[in-house]
Amino acid sequence: MNSAPSERARLAALLGALEDPARAAALPPDDPLLTAVARHHRLTPLLSITCGNRLAPPLAEAFRRDRLVTAARNLLLEQVAAECLAAFAAAGVPTIVLKGLEYATRLYDGAAGARPTADVDLLVPGEKRRAAFGVLDRLGFEPRAAAPGFDEPDYHEVAWTRSGVEVDLHLALAPLVRCRIDYAAVWSWAEQFQVRGTETRVLSRPHAAVFQSLHMAIDHFDVPAIALVDLTRLLAEPSTVADAEATARTWRCAAPFATARALAEAMLGQRASGRTPAPSLMARRVVSRYGGLTPLSRAEQLMRKFGHFDTVSDAIGYFAVQSRRNLRERLERRVRKRSARARLSL
Repeated sequence: MNSAPSERARLAALLGALEDPARAAALPPDDPLLTAVARHHRLTPLLSITCGNRLAPPLAEAFRRDRLVTAARNLLLEQVAAECLAAFAAAGVPTIVLKGLEYATRLYDGAAGARPTADVDLLVPGEKRRAAFGVLDRLGFEPRAAAPGFDEPDYHEVAWTRSGVEVDLHLALAPLVRCRIDYAAVWSWAEQFQVRGTETRVLSRPHAAVFQSLHMAIDHFDVPAIALVDLTRLLAEPSTVADAEATARTWRCAAPFATARALAEAMLGQRASGRTPAPSLMARRVVSRYGGLTPLSRAEQLMRKFGHFDTVSDAIGYFAVQSRRNLRERLERRVRKRSARARLSL
C-alpha cells in the first residue's frame, strides 16, 4: 500500500519550509497530523532553528520545546561519549564517532539541538572487540541482545546500556557478509575530531555518505527524513559525490547508495550535488512509498532487503548467516521455555 498521501504532503510542506523558510508561514498551526509527521521525521528542532519566528506561534513553541529537549539529551550523550572515548584511549582502543553526535557538529554547525540523537555510536577495530567490551563493562555498561547472534565474533555491533543511555558499539559498519568494506581505508581516511576536548576521529565525508546510505538500506529505507537531510549535506560537494560513488562500487553497496540518493533528491528537490543516475525500479518503489507513518510490512521489508544487494552471492551469504542466527535464537528460546516449565513443576 502506498504511504498516506496526506502524510506525504505534510512532509513535503515541512521539507519545503527547511528549503525556503518563508514558506513556514503557510504551515497550519492547528494541524495535529503536521506536528506528528514533523516529530516522526525528527525535523522539529531543525525547523525551530531554520524557520524561527516565521512559524505560527503554536508551532514555534512546540518545535522550540522539542529543540530544548533534544539539546539537553545531546549534552548528556556528549558527556557519556567523552567518558567512553577517554576510557578507550587509555586502553589503547582507537575510535571513530558515527552519525548523530558528529553530524551535529559537522553538518549542522554545532547548533544546539539541531540534530536529534538517540544514542552514542562508536566504531572500534574488530580485533579490539574484547578490549572494548572490557572498557564498557568497567564503566558500568551492560550488553543488550539487539539481534540474533549479537554475541558471535562476526557480528558487527553490540548495544550497551547504562542508566537509560545506550552506546552502540560497532565492530564494523555493516554485517560482514553484507558487503566488502575496506576497513584499512576507513581508518586511514578518517579525520580528526573532538568530543568535549577528547580526541577521536570521524569517517571521511565519502565514507560517511556511503555508510549513511548503507544504514538506510539496512533499515529498509523506512527512515526519518532527517536522514535524507544528513545525506544531502554529506554530499554537498561534487568531489565528495564522485568519491562516494567510487567507494560504494568498490565496497559492493552501490545499490543502497543509488537508492538513498534518489530518495533524498526526490524528497528534498534538486539539492544534491552531482548528476544522479536514473533510479532503478526498486528505487522508484522506495520513493513512491516514502513518507507515511505506518511501519512497512514484513513482506515489503524483505523485498527491499533482497533488492539492495549488489551481487546474488552477497544476498545468499547474508541470508544464510541470518537464517542460522534466527534458528539459533528460536532453539535457545525453546530451551529457556523448557527450563522455566521444569522449574515450575518442581
